[in-house]
Amino acid sequence: MLGTAGHIDHGKTALIKALTGIDTDRLKEEKERGISIELGYAELELPSGTKLSVIDVPGHERFVRNMVAGASGIDIFLLVVAADDGVMPQTREHMAIIEMLQIPQGVIAITKTDLVDEDMLELVQTDIEDFLAGTPYTDTPLVGVSSKTGEGIPLLLGHLEEAAGKAEVAHQASGVARLPVDRVFTLKGIGTVVTGTLWSGRICAEDSVRLMPEDIPCRARAVQVHDHPVECADAGLRVAINLSGIDRDRLERGQMIVKGEGIATTYMVDARIQLLPGASIQLKYGAQVRFHHGTADATAKLMFADRDRLAPGESCYAQVRLKTKIVPAKGDRFILRSLTPVTTIGGGVVIDTHPRKHGKGDEFVRRLEILEKGNAAEIVELLLAEASPGGLDFNEIDASGQLPGGKLAETLADPDVAVKKTAGGEEIFFSPITAADYENRLVATLGARQKKSPADPSLPADGIAKILDMDASGRDFQTLLASAVENGIAAMKAQRYSLPSAEARLTGQQKDAMQKIADGISEAGMSPPSLAALGRSAGVSGNDLKLLAKLLEENGRAVKIKPDLYYAPEPLEQARQAVIDRCQESGQITLAEFRDIIDASRKFAQALLEYFDRTGVTRRDGDYRVLRKKVTG
Repeated sequence: MLGTAGHIDHGKTALIKALTGIDTDRLKEEKERGISIELGYAELELPSGTKLSVIDVPGHERFVRNMVAGASGIDIFLLVVAADDGVMPQTREHMAIIEMLQIPQGVIAITKTDLVDEDMLELVQTDIEDFLAGTPYTDTPLVGVSSKTGEGIPLLLGHLEEAAGKAEVAHQASGVARLPVDRVFTLKGIGTVVTGTLWSGRICAEDSVRLMPEDIPCRARAVQVHDHPVECADAGLRVAINLSGIDRDRLERGQMIVKGEGIATTYMVDARIQLLPGASIQLKYGAQVRFHHGTADATAKLMFADRDRLAPGESCYAQVRLKTKIVPAKGDRFILRSLTPVTTIGGGVVIDTHPRKHGKGDEFVRRLEILEKGNAAEIVELLLAEASPGGLDFNEIDASGQLPGGKLAETLADPDVAVKKTAGGEEIFFSPITAADYENRLVATLGARQKKSPADPSLPADGIAKILDMDASGRDFQTLLASAVENGIAAMKAQRYSLPSAEARLTGQQKDAMQKIADGISEAGMSPPSLAALGRSAGVSGNDLKLLAKLLEENGRAVKIKPDLYYAPEPLEQARQAVIDRCQESGQITLAEFRDIIDASRKFAQALLEYFDRTGVTRRDGDYRVLRKKVTG
């Protein structure tokens, strides 16, 4: 992508026409006034056959907003300076925008050489060299040209060819597609069309897309690149999209067409900002500025992370709080302009697209230093540490936009960076410190329980969560607990957890009582005494009785039918088989029939049938029970 820059009436549009044969002034007002107001577009084929999309931006100060919209996303700049005028205010402002957007390669064309003599041309060339001194563009080639006579045009094309070969394309070919909208219009027989420079990804005909920041679904009916229909358009190209499924009045410049997941709108970003050395003002903490991002612009407040004021030429981390939503990604460049007088004062780069609200503090500076300059491992470690005591799944980490998907997957595979825990088929990543801390505290909790209550060394999940100050129903707690059982750190039995080596250690008296209770249940057959009655016979009550009943259940020597009613396994299975046999024989069974079959009172028969209903053997149908379909004898 090639973008022009330069002061009003320095011959940008005439030069583009000389290079491409296309007049990019398309509006009636532009023709009448002889200046560019809106962005113009053309396609330039270089001598080698390489094709560049060209954006011709307006030079008048009033139209710098449109210039910013055009400059966002270009890979090569073409700065135009008239030989009869030299470096002018908009030359300086446009070049400042180019520097803030970090456009790496360019060429400078000194136009209208047919209007000046050699001395004047040399003077202008020296003026430009002095202007560029101290900038990253001191070695940018200068070429004198005349759009009228064609002088210097072949040499200019050669330098553009060289710049195109060196330029690092600023657009990501993969990932989410983002197209900032710079024009919206309607064509008879076609419908609504939007245009823009595709920043990343790919958009194809018939793709489902979304209009952001409003998040309105629509469809790319057709796609064109420089008036040529294409099946798909790739990042870095000038693209026109014929949209369907959306009203024309919902569209305007500053919006963004998005395809894919992982991009969300925000009112706030963390960024590194920089004031131009020649900025006319010093900014205070909380200063209001105009924030230009792609084709969108909004009023914003700047909350510096480490200072109260930002002077010209200085740079710092800041939180940018916007009055309207934008659709940013990490690494996006932006421009800052003062509210009054309206002039370009600086720019910056997005570091975090969805930060927590914050002000000044060393911790915020350290965090942003890692996100901006840290390696992949350091960034993932930071994100997982911030999630502690919880964890994050892959999509949640990916949604931060801090690392490309492939690099993120590679980093998460390093056990020194992230610990993967699995529960219910879901993979959750934790900080190694978080995971180790949880396991240590879990072992300590279960060890303390075993020491305090050797007869019952286990705890339910909600009891463990309460001690660890975690949510028992939370994904993180459940995942870590399940992983602890899977890895042998804890043992689970009857939905209670203990150390793997833990065994209930009963006193001799407790063992005798438990045996008496088990014998009492077994000897009673279909009509066992209540648990309270069994306890009285064995000489135990309260928590001791509940503990012994629980241990009998865990050891498979008793089955709880109701809170105060336990059956031995053998008679319970006989009762179950009796129900199945009767239902298979006659299709159903009544409470009276079942009572007679097991030779027990109505109380026991009803309790057993309700238990069979709960455990999936039978289903009540009026006064009858019928077998569930999956039950077999």
